[in-house]
Amino acid sequence: MSRLTSFAIIGSGYIGSFIISGFLAQASPPSTLIVLSRNPESKNFPPEVKLVKVDDYDNVDAVARILSAYKIDAVVSTVGYGGISLQRQMANAAKKADVRLFVPSEFGSPTDGAPSIYPPFQERDEVAEYINSIGLPCARFYTGGFIGRALFSVTGVRVNGKINIIGKGQSPVSFTLEEDIGGFVAYVLTSLSISSLSNTIFRLEGDRASLQDIANWYGKEVAYVEAIPGAHSETLSMFSRVFESGAGSTGWSFKLGREGEGPDAAGSANRLWQGHQWKRIRDVVTKL
Repeated sequence: MSRLTSFAIIGSGYIGSFIISGFLAQASPPSTLIVLSRNPESKNFPPEVKLVKVDDYDNVDAVARILSAYKIDAVVSTVGYGGISLQRQMANAAKKADVRLFVPSEFGSPTDGAPSIYPPFQERDEVAEYINSIGLPCARFYTGGFIGRALFSVTGVRVNGKINIIGKGQSPVSFTLEEDIGGFVAYVLTSLSISSLSNTIFRLEGDRASLQDIANWYGKEVAYVEAIPGAHSETLSMFSRVFESGAGSTGWSFKLGREGEGPDAAGSANRLWQGHQWKRIRDVVTKL
């Protein structure tokens, strides 16, 4: 069985830090783990992690030389919204360096087949399609909202103390704890065969709740609004509309307009991490 042993992480911000920690915590950690960064001097990682400076991600040849020098098997991208389209060049570099798998930055709600009314989702899907078009195997991870962040940001509860809802707030939403996301990504990438990873969508779900459920659990007043209050209102309002539509579930299919079943159901990938106890919302968040 052919497995991956050497990894390059692009982006070491919020979710990237959890994925790096997940790799380091594995019983059999990677033989090589590098983090590509424009500003490596600003990072602080254990000695097992090699920080490598990249001046320009658009320079395909330069990035490919780095990946080749470290004999990288898989590239895991954790870039934010501003770097989504740049992943095409990253994928070109990975292809040139004979990387065996590319993990684009998803780590949220489903994006395959996303409509134009959700531009960031559509952009992620277009990137995944591009990776496929150049013949580079790809693995996508749908995690739903981050338990440590989404409850506070998308509800706007820290702005006015209320659960702010666009619509009725009754649609089920998938949530997964960031530590569980990082651990799962590292576990499957180091334990599954390349054939099991290639062109696969992994649908995680640590917990499942509607915004109304969350309001009830924490005894919060509901405010029905047209926009989520606070900073980044436009982006957060889009996520709230995604939740309302049902597409906040990791089992959602834009093509079908409903939840998937079997291997396409929310949380269907959880079983791959045998013996793991997934944290639920109220295991982690004691109050809002």
